[in-house]
Amino acid sequence: LWQTDAQPSLPPTSELSMPTWQASEISAGVPWLTEATREAYVPQMLNLQHLQGIHFKKGCYTGQEVIARMHFLGQLKKSLFRVAFSGTDAAPAPGTRLIADGSAVGEVVNSVLTGEQQGEMLAVIRHDAASKHLGVDGHEGLQLEVRPIPYPVPEREKAEQPDT
Repeated sequence: LWQTDAQPSLPPTSELSMPTWQASEISAGVPWLTEATREAYVPQMLNLQHLQGIHFKKGCYTGQEVIARMHFLGQLKKSLFRVAFSGTDAAPAPGTRLIADGSAVGEVVNSVLTGEQQGEMLAVIRHDAASKHLGVDGHEGLQLEVRPIPYPVPEREKAEQPDT
């Protein structure tokens, strides 16, 4: 059944370091949950509907009614954003609040250093605050820049349109 002397069909690949793996997940807009973030969000806030992580017509799982109601009736006010940061040797911890105009407007979901004094994070941010000057609670002097995520998030566009 198994051929032990067979040549592998794929060439060997080098192993990625954990920070390199995490940076690639952040660049792809794919969140991972930690103890600090595991019950903080509905899947739509993490953009899982755009990653085929939710099926609205099949399945039976805890919270399905809330998730379906948000999809069919609700208006999503927060979603996952990719944010670059610089000016620190320590990546902000998951669950750390993002601040704009003195108020909490989001939280860090994942973050990783990608170089000296710089890194990237995924953060759930209120749509109405994403274009404001953002800061990280407890990390004064940290510079943040919202970057594109590699898939469309139509809920943001709906939130940016004025009511008529």
